[in-house]
Amino acid sequence: MVDRYRRDALSILIRLYEGRIAFLDQAYTACSLRYSPHERDLLVSLVRGVVKFREKLDTLARTYLPKWERLPPVIQNALRLGMFQLLFHTRVPPFAVVHEWVEVVRSFGQVAFVPLVNAVLRNVERDLAAHRAQAEKWGIDLPAWLEAEWRRVLPEEELHVLLRSLALPPPLYIRVNTLRIGEEELQKLLAQRGIPSRRSRISGALEVVSSYSALVRTPEYAQGLFYPQDLGSQVVGHLVAPKSGEVVVDACCGVGGKTLLLAQLMGNEGKLFAWDKKKRRIEVLKGLMRRSGVLIVQPEVLNCLRIPERFWFVADRLLLDAPCSNLGTVRRNPEALLKATPESVRQCASLQLELLREAFQVVRPQGLMVYSVCTLTWEETVGVAEAFEQEKGPALVRVEPEGEVPGRVRDGFVFLWPHDLFCDGFFVAIWRKKA
Repeated sequence: MVDRYRRDALSILIRLYEGRIAFLDQAYTACSLRYSPHERDLLVSLVRGVVKFREKLDTLARTYLPKWERLPPVIQNALRLGMFQLLFHTRVPPFAVVHEWVEVVRSFGQVAFVPLVNAVLRNVERDLAAHRAQAEKWGIDLPAWLEAEWRRVLPEEELHVLLRSLALPPPLYIRVNTLRIGEEELQKLLAQRGIPSRRSRISGALEVVSSYSALVRTPEYAQGLFYPQDLGSQVVGHLVAPKSGEVVVDACCGVGGKTLLLAQLMGNEGKLFAWDKKKRRIEVLKGLMRRSGVLIVQPEVLNCLRIPERFWFVADRLLLDAPCSNLGTVRRNPEALLKATPESVRQCASLQLELLREAFQVVRPQGLMVYSVCTLTWEETVGVAEAFEQEKGPALVRVEPEGEVPGRVRDGFVFLWPHDLFCDGFFVAIWRKKA
Protein backbone atom coordinates (compact mmCIF):
# COMPACT_ATOMS: atom_id res chain seq x y z
CA MET A 1 0.00 0.00 0.00
CA VAL A 2 1.37 3.42 -0.99
CA ASP A 3 1.87 5.93 1.83
CA ARG A 4 -0.82 8.57 1.46
CA TYR A 5 1.44 11.48 2.35
CA ARG A 6 3.64 10.69 -0.66
CA ARG A 7 0.65 10.52 -3.00
CA ASP A 8 -0.67 13.79 -1.60
CA ALA A 9 2.75 15.46 -1.92
CA LEU A 10 2.86 14.56 -5.60
CA SER A 11 -0.70 15.72 -6.16
CA ILE A 12 -0.01 19.06 -4.43
CA LEU A 13 3.11 19.73 -6.49
CA ILE A 14 1.34 18.97 -9.76
CA ARG A 15 -1.47 21.38 -8.89
CA LEU A 16 0.94 24.02 -7.58
CA TYR A 17 2.98 24.12 -10.80
CA GLU A 18 -0.21 24.15 -12.84
CA GLY A 19 -1.28 27.30 -10.98
CA ARG A 20 -4.21 25.63 -9.21
CA ILE A 21 -2.86 26.19 -5.68
CA ALA A 22 -2.08 29.66 -4.36
CA PHE A 23 -1.16 28.89 -0.74
CA LEU A 24 0.44 25.62 0.31
CA ASP A 25 -0.80 25.87 3.90
CA GLN A 26 -4.37 25.47 2.68
CA ALA A 27 -3.38 22.41 0.65
CA TYR A 28 -1.58 20.86 3.64
CA THR A 29 -4.62 21.41 5.85
CA ALA A 30 -7.02 19.92 3.31
CA CYS A 31 -4.89 16.78 3.00
CA SER A 32 -3.70 16.33 6.56
CA LEU A 33 -6.98 16.34 8.48
CA ARG A 34 -6.72 12.54 8.36
CA TYR A 35 -2.99 12.45 9.12
CA SER A 36 -0.95 11.86 12.23
CA PRO A 37 1.34 14.79 13.19
CA HIS A 38 4.32 12.79 11.89
CA GLU A 39 2.70 12.21 8.49
CA ARG A 40 1.82 15.89 8.17
CA ASP A 41 5.41 16.84 8.95
CA LEU A 42 6.66 14.51 6.23
CA LEU A 43 4.18 15.90 3.70
CA VAL A 44 5.16 19.50 4.44
CA SER A 45 8.88 18.71 4.40
CA LEU A 46 8.65 17.03 0.99
CA VAL A 47 6.65 19.76 -0.72
CA ARG A 48 8.59 22.66 0.80
CA GLY A 49 11.87 20.97 0.00
CA VAL A 50 11.09 20.46 -3.67
CA VAL A 51 9.83 24.03 -4.11
CA LYS A 52 12.95 25.41 -2.42
CA PHE A 53 15.41 23.26 -4.39
CA ARG A 54 13.60 22.65 -7.68
CA GLU A 55 16.37 24.00 -9.91
CA LYS A 56 19.08 22.05 -8.07
CA LEU A 57 17.05 18.84 -8.13
CA ASP A 58 16.43 19.28 -11.86
CA THR A 59 20.16 19.77 -12.42
CA LEU A 60 20.83 16.53 -10.55
CA ALA A 61 18.20 14.70 -12.59
CA ARG A 62 19.73 15.90 -15.87
CA THR A 63 23.00 14.12 -15.04
CA TYR A 64 21.05 10.87 -15.47
CA LEU A 65 18.34 12.06 -17.87
CA PRO A 66 19.56 14.33 -20.69
CA LYS A 67 15.97 14.49 -22.02
CA TRP A 68 14.55 15.59 -18.66
CA GLU A 69 12.39 18.36 -20.16
CA ARG A 70 10.46 15.84 -22.29
CA LEU A 71 9.10 13.96 -19.27
CA PRO A 72 5.47 14.54 -18.25
CA PRO A 73 5.04 16.75 -15.14
CA VAL A 74 3.83 13.87 -12.98
CA ILE A 75 7.10 11.99 -13.55
CA GLN A 76 9.28 15.07 -13.11
CA ASN A 77 7.61 15.86 -9.79
CA ALA A 78 7.76 12.26 -8.59
CA LEU A 79 11.50 12.20 -9.31
CA ARG A 80 12.02 15.54 -7.58
CA LEU A 81 10.25 14.23 -4.50
CA GLY A 82 12.15 10.94 -4.57
CA MET A 83 15.52 12.65 -4.96
CA PHE A 84 14.73 15.14 -2.19
CA GLN A 85 13.74 12.35 0.17
CA LEU A 86 16.92 10.39 -0.62
CA LEU A 87 19.05 13.46 0.04
CA PHE A 88 17.40 14.88 3.15
CA HIS A 89 15.25 12.25 4.89
CA THR A 90 18.26 10.36 6.12
CA ARG A 91 16.35 8.26 8.65
CA VAL A 92 14.39 6.54 5.89
CA PRO A 93 16.34 3.63 4.32
CA PRO A 94 17.24 4.56 0.72
CA PHE A 95 15.92 1.26 -0.69
CA ALA A 96 12.54 2.03 0.91
CA VAL A 97 12.49 5.52 -0.60
CA VAL A 98 13.14 4.13 -4.09
CA HIS A 99 10.53 1.40 -3.70
CA GLU A 100 7.85 3.75 -2.39
CA TRP A 101 8.25 6.33 -5.17
CA VAL A 102 8.16 3.62 -7.81
CA GLU A 103 4.86 2.47 -6.29
CA VAL A 104 3.52 6.05 -6.19
CA VAL A 105 4.22 6.40 -9.91
CA ARG A 106 2.48 3.07 -10.52
CA SER A 107 -0.53 4.23 -8.46
CA PHE A 108 -0.83 7.32 -10.68
CA GLY A 109 -1.26 5.05 -13.69
CA GLN A 110 2.22 5.78 -15.09
CA VAL A 111 3.28 2.14 -15.41
CA ALA A 112 5.34 2.80 -18.56
CA PHE A 113 7.64 5.11 -16.56
CA VAL A 114 8.20 2.75 -13.62
CA PRO A 115 11.53 1.37 -14.99
CA LEU A 116 12.83 4.88 -15.67
CA VAL A 117 11.93 6.19 -12.20
CA ASN A 118 13.47 3.14 -10.58
CA ALA A 119 16.68 3.51 -12.61
CA VAL A 120 17.15 7.22 -11.90
CA LEU A 121 16.55 6.88 -8.16
CA ARG A 122 18.85 3.84 -8.00
CA ASN A 123 21.57 5.87 -9.71
CA VAL A 124 21.16 8.68 -7.18
CA GLU A 125 21.25 6.11 -4.38
CA ARG A 126 24.47 4.64 -5.77
CA ASP A 127 26.26 8.02 -5.37
CA LEU A 128 24.25 9.06 -2.33
CA ALA A 129 27.10 10.00 0.00
CA ALA A 130 28.55 12.46 -2.52
CA HIS A 131 25.14 13.89 -3.38
CA ARG A 132 24.26 14.38 0.29
CA ALA A 133 27.54 16.14 0.98
CA GLN A 134 26.80 18.56 -1.86
CA ALA A 135 23.17 19.06 -0.83
CA GLU A 136 24.24 20.11 2.68
CA LYS A 137 25.62 23.31 1.10
CA TRP A 138 22.53 24.16 -0.92
CA GLY A 139 20.80 27.47 -0.52
CA ILE A 140 17.25 28.20 -1.58
CA ASP A 141 16.62 28.79 -5.30
CA LEU A 142 15.69 32.44 -5.93
CA PRO A 143 14.45 34.07 -9.12
CA ALA A 144 17.37 35.83 -10.81
CA TRP A 145 15.80 39.28 -10.41
CA LEU A 146 15.34 38.85 -6.64
CA GLU A 147 18.80 37.44 -6.07
CA ALA A 148 20.25 40.39 -8.00
CA GLU A 149 18.26 42.85 -5.86
CA TRP A 150 19.39 41.33 -2.58
CA ARG A 151 22.95 41.15 -3.87
CA ARG A 152 22.88 44.96 -4.20
CA VAL A 153 22.19 45.40 -0.48
CA LEU A 154 24.03 42.43 1.06
CA PRO A 155 27.70 41.44 0.72
CA GLU A 156 28.23 38.24 -1.26
CA GLU A 157 29.16 36.20 1.80
CA GLU A 158 26.11 37.39 3.72
CA LEU A 159 23.84 36.70 0.76
CA HIS A 160 25.08 33.10 0.83
CA VAL A 161 24.26 32.92 4.56
CA LEU A 162 20.77 34.25 3.83
CA LEU A 163 20.11 31.71 1.06
CA ARG A 164 21.34 28.86 3.24
CA SER A 165 19.21 30.07 6.14
CA LEU A 166 16.08 30.22 3.98
CA ALA A 167 16.74 26.63 2.89
CA LEU A 168 16.41 25.37 6.47
CA PRO A 169 13.11 24.19 7.97
CA PRO A 170 11.30 27.10 9.63
CA PRO A 171 11.31 27.38 13.43
CA LEU A 172 8.03 27.25 15.35
CA TYR A 173 7.30 30.20 17.63
CA ILE A 174 4.33 30.78 19.88
CA ARG A 175 3.02 33.92 21.54
CA VAL A 176 2.18 33.41 25.20
CA ASN A 177 -1.26 34.79 26.03
CA THR A 178 -0.10 36.87 28.97
CA LEU A 179 -3.70 37.83 29.70
CA ARG A 180 -4.11 34.28 31.01
CA ILE A 181 -0.71 32.80 31.85
CA GLY A 182 2.95 33.66 32.34
CA GLU A 183 5.83 32.45 30.18
CA GLU A 184 7.39 30.24 32.84
CA GLU A 185 4.10 28.60 33.79
CA LEU A 186 3.28 27.82 30.14
CA GLN A 187 6.76 26.41 29.59
CA LYS A 188 6.22 24.01 32.50
CA LEU A 189 2.83 22.88 31.16
CA LEU A 190 4.23 22.24 27.68
CA ALA A 191 7.25 20.43 29.12
CA GLN A 192 4.88 18.05 30.91
CA ARG A 193 3.49 17.17 27.46
CA GLY A 194 6.96 16.51 26.09
CA ILE A 195 7.18 19.84 24.25
CA PRO A 196 10.38 21.71 25.21
CA SER A 197 10.58 25.45 24.66
CA ARG A 198 12.98 28.31 25.14
CA ARG A 199 12.62 32.04 25.50
CA SER A 200 13.44 34.37 22.63
CA ARG A 201 14.64 37.96 22.48
CA ILE A 202 11.02 39.14 22.56
CA SER A 203 8.98 39.14 25.74
CA GLY A 204 6.17 36.61 25.53
CA ALA A 205 7.60 34.77 22.52
CA LEU A 206 8.76 31.15 22.89
CA GLU A 207 10.47 28.88 20.38
CA VAL A 208 9.08 25.36 20.73
CA VAL A 209 10.42 22.01 19.58
CA SER A 210 7.31 20.33 18.26
CA SER A 211 5.34 19.69 15.12
CA TYR A 212 2.67 22.28 14.44
CA SER A 213 -0.11 19.71 14.29
CA ALA A 214 0.90 18.18 17.66
CA LEU A 215 1.15 21.62 19.25
CA VAL A 216 -2.36 22.73 18.26
CA ARG A 217 -3.82 19.51 19.63
CA THR A 218 -2.78 20.35 23.20
CA PRO A 219 -5.32 21.44 25.85
CA GLU A 220 -3.25 24.60 26.35
CA TYR A 221 -3.93 25.65 22.76
CA ALA A 222 -7.64 24.88 23.11
CA GLN A 223 -7.72 27.01 26.26
CA GLY A 224 -6.19 29.97 24.44
CA LEU A 225 -3.01 30.02 26.52
CA PHE A 226 -0.84 30.53 23.43
CA TYR A 227 -1.05 31.23 19.71
CA PRO A 228 1.42 30.07 17.01
CA GLN A 229 2.96 33.24 15.59
CA ASP A 230 6.28 33.91 13.89
CA LEU A 231 8.82 35.91 15.86
CA GLY A 232 9.04 38.61 13.17
CA SER A 233 5.30 39.17 13.34
CA GLN A 234 5.55 39.57 17.11
CA VAL A 235 8.38 42.09 16.75
CA VAL A 236 6.08 44.24 14.59
CA GLY A 237 3.43 44.28 17.33
CA HIS A 238 5.98 45.35 19.91
CA LEU A 239 7.17 48.18 17.63
CA VAL A 240 3.60 49.54 17.58
CA ALA A 241 3.94 49.67 21.39
CA PRO A 242 0.29 50.48 22.23
CA LYS A 243 -0.64 51.67 25.71
CA SER A 244 -3.58 50.75 27.92
CA GLY A 245 -6.58 52.97 27.29
CA GLU A 246 -5.53 54.10 23.81
CA VAL A 247 -7.56 53.92 20.62
CA VAL A 248 -5.64 51.66 18.23
CA VAL A 249 -6.40 50.50 14.68
CA ASP A 250 -5.14 47.34 13.02
CA ALA A 251 -5.82 47.90 9.32
CA CYS A 252 -5.64 44.89 6.98
CA CYS A 253 -5.64 42.69 10.09
CA GLY A 254 -6.03 39.32 8.34
CA VAL A 255 -7.05 36.64 10.84
CA GLY A 256 -5.77 38.84 13.67
CA GLY A 257 -2.49 37.43 14.95
CA LYS A 258 -1.06 40.91 15.47
CA THR A 259 -4.46 42.21 16.63
CA LEU A 260 -4.46 39.85 19.60
CA LEU A 261 -0.89 40.78 20.47
CA LEU A 262 -1.80 44.46 20.43
CA ALA A 263 -4.72 43.72 22.78
CA GLN A 264 -2.33 41.92 25.14
CA LEU A 265 0.11 44.82 25.12
CA MET A 266 -2.81 47.14 25.95
CA GLY A 267 -3.68 44.95 28.92
CA ASN A 268 -7.13 44.40 27.44
CA GLU A 269 -7.94 48.06 28.17
CA GLY A 270 -8.85 50.66 25.56
CA LYS A 271 -10.38 50.32 22.12
CA LEU A 272 -8.90 48.31 19.25
CA PHE A 273 -10.45 48.39 15.78
CA ALA A 274 -9.54 45.49 13.48
CA TRP A 275 -10.43 45.72 9.79
CA ASP A 276 -10.16 43.38 6.85
CA LYS A 277 -12.07 43.22 3.61
CA LYS A 278 -12.61 39.44 3.78
CA LYS A 279 -15.46 38.24 5.98
CA ARG A 280 -13.87 34.82 6.47
CA ARG A 281 -10.83 36.36 8.13
CA ILE A 282 -12.94 38.46 10.47
CA GLU A 283 -14.92 35.39 11.49
CA VAL A 284 -11.67 33.57 12.30
CA LEU A 285 -10.57 36.58 14.38
CA LYS A 286 -13.83 36.52 16.35
CA GLY A 287 -13.21 32.88 17.23
CA LEU A 288 -9.65 33.63 18.33
CA MET A 289 -10.91 36.51 20.48
CA ARG A 290 -13.31 34.23 22.33
CA ARG A 291 -10.66 31.61 22.93
CA SER A 292 -8.05 34.16 24.03
CA GLY A 293 -10.28 36.21 26.33
CA VAL A 294 -9.69 39.42 24.37
CA LEU A 295 -12.50 41.91 25.01
CA ILE A 296 -11.44 45.24 23.51
CA VAL A 297 -11.31 44.38 19.80
CA GLN A 298 -14.05 45.65 17.49
CA PRO A 299 -13.64 43.57 14.32
CA GLU A 300 -15.29 44.76 11.12
CA VAL A 301 -15.38 43.74 7.48
CA LEU A 302 -14.02 46.88 5.86
CA ASN A 303 -12.11 47.73 2.70
CA CYS A 304 -9.15 49.78 3.89
CA LEU A 305 -9.02 51.59 0.54
CA ARG A 306 -12.33 53.24 1.45
CA ILE A 307 -12.42 53.94 5.17
CA PRO A 308 -15.66 55.68 6.32
CA GLU A 309 -15.37 59.23 7.62
CA ARG A 310 -16.62 58.14 11.05
CA PHE A 311 -13.16 56.67 11.63
CA TRP A 312 -11.16 59.76 10.62
CA PHE A 313 -8.86 61.20 13.31
CA VAL A 314 -9.74 58.55 15.95
CA ALA A 315 -6.52 56.55 16.30
CA ASP A 316 -3.74 57.18 18.78
CA ARG A 317 -1.81 54.46 16.92
CA LEU A 318 -2.43 52.67 13.66
CA LEU A 319 -0.79 49.56 12.27
CA LEU A 320 -0.99 48.98 8.52
CA ASP A 321 0.39 45.50 7.90
CA ALA A 322 -0.11 45.81 4.17
CA PRO A 323 -0.61 43.09 1.56
CA CYS A 324 2.72 42.42 -0.13
CA SER A 325 4.76 39.94 -2.15
CA ASN A 326 5.39 37.86 1.04
CA LEU A 327 9.01 37.30 0.04
CA GLY A 328 10.13 37.57 3.65
CA THR A 329 8.24 34.37 4.44
CA VAL A 330 9.78 32.02 1.88
CA ARG A 331 11.40 29.83 4.53
CA ARG A 332 7.84 28.81 5.49
CA ASN A 333 6.04 29.69 2.26
CA PRO A 334 8.39 29.06 -0.68
CA GLU A 335 5.44 29.22 -3.10
CA ALA A 336 5.73 33.02 -2.81
CA LEU A 337 8.77 32.71 -5.09
CA LEU A 338 6.59 31.25 -7.84
CA LYS A 339 4.12 34.13 -7.79
CA ALA A 340 6.38 37.15 -7.34
CA THR A 341 7.69 39.04 -10.38
CA PRO A 342 9.07 42.55 -10.78
CA GLU A 343 5.67 43.57 -12.16
CA SER A 344 3.71 42.03 -9.26
CA VAL A 345 6.06 43.79 -6.81
CA ARG A 346 5.32 47.12 -8.52
CA GLN A 347 1.60 46.41 -8.26
CA CYS A 348 1.97 45.64 -4.56
CA ALA A 349 3.87 48.89 -3.99
CA SER A 350 1.14 50.88 -5.73
CA LEU A 351 -1.54 49.27 -3.53
CA GLN A 352 0.53 49.83 -0.38
CA LEU A 353 0.87 53.53 -1.12
CA GLU A 354 -2.89 53.83 -1.68
CA LEU A 355 -3.55 52.09 1.64
CA LEU A 356 -1.16 54.44 3.45
CA ARG A 357 -2.92 57.49 2.01
CA GLU A 358 -6.27 56.22 3.26
CA ALA A 359 -4.95 55.13 6.66
CA PHE A 360 -3.37 58.56 7.21
CA GLN A 361 -6.86 60.03 7.65
CA VAL A 362 -7.60 57.69 10.56
CA VAL A 363 -4.72 58.90 12.73
CA ARG A 364 -5.30 61.87 15.02
CA PRO A 365 -2.75 64.72 15.19
CA GLN A 366 0.35 63.60 17.13
CA GLY A 367 -0.72 59.97 16.65
CA LEU A 368 1.60 57.23 15.37
CA MET A 369 1.43 55.31 12.08
CA VAL A 370 3.28 52.01 11.71
CA TYR A 371 3.72 50.52 8.23
CA SER A 372 4.90 46.92 7.97
CA VAL A 373 5.30 44.35 5.21
CA CYS A 374 6.64 40.79 5.33
CA THR A 375 8.92 41.36 2.39
CA LEU A 376 12.31 42.96 1.71
CA THR A 377 12.09 44.28 -1.84
CA TRP A 378 13.18 47.89 -2.18
CA GLU A 379 10.00 49.03 -3.95
CA GLU A 380 7.67 47.72 -1.23
CA THR A 381 9.80 48.96 1.67
CA VAL A 382 11.98 52.04 1.38
CA GLY A 383 10.45 52.95 -1.97
CA VAL A 384 6.89 53.08 -0.61
CA ALA A 385 7.90 54.71 2.68
CA GLU A 386 9.89 57.51 1.04
CA ALA A 387 7.18 58.14 -1.56
CA PHE A 388 4.62 58.47 1.24
CA GLU A 389 6.87 60.88 3.13
CA GLN A 390 7.38 62.97 0.01
CA GLU A 391 3.63 63.21 -0.51
CA LYS A 392 2.83 64.24 3.06
CA GLY A 393 5.80 66.54 3.56
CA PRO A 394 5.87 68.28 6.95
CA ALA A 395 2.60 66.60 8.01
CA LEU A 396 4.58 63.42 8.68
CA VAL A 397 7.72 62.86 10.76
CA ARG A 398 9.76 59.67 10.69
CA VAL A 399 10.22 58.25 14.19
CA GLU A 400 13.11 56.14 15.41
CA PRO A 401 11.96 53.01 17.31
CA GLU A 402 12.54 53.27 21.04
CA GLY A 403 14.82 51.00 23.06
CA GLU A 404 16.69 47.95 21.84
CA VAL A 405 15.27 46.75 18.53
CA PRO A 406 15.84 43.21 17.26
CA GLY A 407 17.02 43.52 13.69
CA ARG A 408 18.69 46.38 11.84
CA VAL A 409 17.73 50.05 12.01
CA ARG A 410 18.82 52.19 9.07
CA ASP A 411 17.75 55.80 8.72
CA GLY A 412 14.94 55.11 11.17
CA PHE A 413 13.57 52.14 9.21
CA VAL A 414 13.61 48.64 10.74
CA PHE A 415 14.73 45.65 8.66
CA LEU A 416 14.25 42.13 10.01
CA TRP A 417 16.34 39.88 7.77
CA PRO A 418 15.45 36.17 8.08
CA HIS A 419 19.03 35.09 8.79
CA ASP A 420 19.51 37.62 11.60
CA LEU A 421 16.73 36.47 13.94
CA PHE A 422 15.81 33.18 12.24
CA CYS A 423 12.30 34.46 11.62
CA ASP A 424 10.24 35.83 8.73
CA GLY A 425 11.64 38.93 7.05
CA PHE A 426 9.89 42.23 7.74
CA PHE A 427 10.24 45.94 7.05
CA VAL A 428 8.79 48.51 9.48
CA ALA A 429 8.46 52.28 9.22
CA ILE A 430 7.09 54.46 12.04
CA TRP A 431 5.79 58.02 11.64
CA ARG A 432 4.19 60.66 13.81
CA LYS A 433 1.37 62.68 12.27
CA LYS A 434 1.84 66.40 12.87
CA ALA A 435 -1.02 68.73 13.77
